[in-house]
Amino acid sequence: MSLAGVGNAATGVAVVELAKNMLTSAENKPATKKDIQELKTLIKSRYLPIKNLGKDATGRTPNYDVLTGYLVYLYR
Repeated sequence: MSLAGVGNAATGVAVVELAKNMLTSAENKPATKKDIQELKTLIKSRYLPIKNLGKDATGRTPNYDVLTGYLVYLYR
C-alpha cells in the first residue's frame, strides 16, 4: 500500500460520487430527515392552501379545511 495508491483510490471515489450526484434526478434521490419532517407537518396541518384560486375582496387566501371538507378563506 502506497500513498499514491491511496490518493488514486480517493480521487476515483470522489469522481464517481460527483458523477452520481450530477446524473441522479431530484425525484430519484433519497429523502432527507428535513423532507420527512416537512411532510409530517403538512399532513398534520388542518388547512391546506389552494393555489389555483385567487384571494377574495378582503385579501384572504383560500384554504381547504381537512376536518370539515369545506373551502375557507383565512388571513395568512
